[in-house]
Amino acid sequence: MKLIACSLLCLVAINLLFAQQFQIDSLQREAKITQNDTLRLVWLRTIARIYAEINPDSSYYYAEQSLQLSRKLNLKLDEANALREMGYAFLNRGNYPRSLKTLLSAMQILEDPKSEKNVLIGKFPGDDVTSDRTASPHAQRASEIAFAHQVLGVLYANSNNYEKSLYHHLQGRQKGEQSGNLIVQSFINLTLNRVYLQLGKNDSAMMSIQTAYDQTVRSGYTRYLGSVLLNIGRTYAALKNTSMANDYYRKALVTNADQGYFRGVVATNLLLADYYFESKKNDSAFLYTKDALSVAKNLDAPDLLVRAYTRLNRYYHTAGNNDSIVKYQTLIIKINDDRFNSKQTQEFQNIDFDAQQQQQELIATQKEYQNRLQKYLLLGGLGVFSIIAFILFHNNRQKQKANKVLESTLANLRSTQSQLIQSEKMASLGELTAGIAHEIQNPLNFVNNFSEVNKELLAEMDEGIEKGNLGEVREIVKNIISNEEKIGHHGKRADAIVRGMLQHSRSSSGVKESTDINALCDEYVRLSYHGLRAKDNTFNASLNTDYDKTIGTLNIIRQDIGRVILNLINNAFYAVKEKKAQIEGGYVPTISVSTKKSGDNVLISVKDNGNGIPQNILDKIFQPFFTTKPTGLGTGLGLSLSYDIVKAHGGEIKVETGEGNGSVFTIHLPKNST
Repeated sequence: MKLIACSLLCLVAINLLFAQQFQIDSLQREAKITQNDTLRLVWLRTIARIYAEINPDSSYYYAEQSLQLSRKLNLKLDEANALREMGYAFLNRGNYPRSLKTLLSAMQILEDPKSEKNVLIGKFPGDDVTSDRTASPHAQRASEIAFAHQVLGVLYANSNNYEKSLYHHLQGRQKGEQSGNLIVQSFINLTLNRVYLQLGKNDSAMMSIQTAYDQTVRSGYTRYLGSVLLNIGRTYAALKNTSMANDYYRKALVTNADQGYFRGVVATNLLLADYYFESKKNDSAFLYTKDALSVAKNLDAPDLLVRAYTRLNRYYHTAGNNDSIVKYQTLIIKINDDRFNSKQTQEFQNIDFDAQQQQQELIATQKEYQNRLQKYLLLGGLGVFSIIAFILFHNNRQKQKANKVLESTLANLRSTQSQLIQSEKMASLGELTAGIAHEIQNPLNFVNNFSEVNKELLAEMDEGIEKGNLGEVREIVKNIISNEEKIGHHGKRADAIVRGMLQHSRSSSGVKESTDINALCDEYVRLSYHGLRAKDNTFNASLNTDYDKTIGTLNIIRQDIGRVILNLINNAFYAVKEKKAQIEGGYVPTISVSTKKSGDNVLISVKDNGNGIPQNILDKIFQPFFTTKPTGLGTGLGLSLSYDIVKAHGGEIKVETGEGNGSVFTIHLPKNST
């Protein structure tokens, strides 16, 4: 029955492929009849993006048209975007030299800050959702650079150069974080997972794919969610957990078919075929391969056809069918001959070598400069300390500027207090603002105090330099550096509070959907477990689940309730970890997650056997900024945010606790939540 269901999913995917063509046809008609060059450019970009995964030749055609129009309108970021799409099309066609050359041309445009000067700002009908044209020009450029690095990373991975692929992925991830574009960040972490797996860095692979999952859910752009689930399965397979791998492959197959992501449907079927082949279930492996082939033939994707034919060859080799082996081997050779040849390989290496030469020349220039600088510093004797003092003083000024920015942020928070939080737990919004001011003022006071101390130390250092007392100067420099680290720590603390408040203000902003509560809990329990393992490799708490299978679905904002579950599990982990640190032996840290019906409510409980919560603070734990954790380990917003999310769903959170006996936090959600 499972095999029949999977075949039906492939038929659904093929039907969605034709449905997607109707969407493209509509955009093509609009692009032809409009007299507005800007709208035509937007639609050409969207068409090229849609075609990217189903027909590289068509994607290249429309990307090239958008390239010409971008140049006419002098829109440099759109020009770079068009070149990137063309490079991606070449990549999917197997023409790696032209892909690399085109991508390097895109990167050359993006590396010039002047590309930010003429940029489209605002929302445009039919625009590709992966682009955020409402962002600032600087953020848009950072997003485009991140995308370009990601495609370069995929190109080098396909060329089996995983070290270079890792470099471009990490560069892209940094730019993606600067841009604030969650979609591009999720793409990068998704393909970075593959690189880590190839390099044998399985823990890093798990962290990157978990991050990709979280970013995909938060962005709301779920077209590639199936690919994320697929790579979670691959990561479990690398960790030798074949059962979990197979579960995620099946989830990925359903999700890819549902989203109409056809390359993902093919890839998932082929991985399931591998799973069944290794399990000695050749007939099942054959059926999954045939399903993959039936979808791949509807795509212009020679790489997928080769992978499907290779699996069929393996099956026919086991079955001893020599005629079929010859047939499919001939097809594989023909496709690969069309995709690759020695001339292309040499061209790719030449282009790559030229790019390396340019990079090495730049590094050599920087090294020469550093050598000269080092020589001058050595000749300067005591002058080196003056230079250090100047640098530290400059950094100190920068920290003071950052301090003013944080203070400005505080002022903005005060002026928009009614928009930040709608909580009935405080007597008034004025009281909330006072709490915000108090929490941010503490780290800002530390920043100011250490800045003042550093001013005094800089004055003392000047005196030491004049007197030639090198020992005293060294000690002063050490103290200044130590204070700079403390300033950085408390600055980050203030930033974390501001970010937490902004997240608090955005709670319950998603769209409600019918959700399987048990599946949601199980999903976030698994992600929590691996996330905690990644943060602390000493994590060895027992994580148990007990789900009431009679519970159906609830109409909830999925990611918000998921966030509440994550917060409660993380708090439980901290509680059992704290208790374990206090007890020498005989204590087994345990966290349990369960669901059950209770009257008109569905209950989700998170239980721990930690130290429990003292009765004298029990009425404060849901207040903003209240935390039992040491300073720096939390903002005190997690439970407050969870409280507001559940309340927005018409429910409540209750806690049962006893000092020394652990705690049970229970989410009460009404069955008829609308």
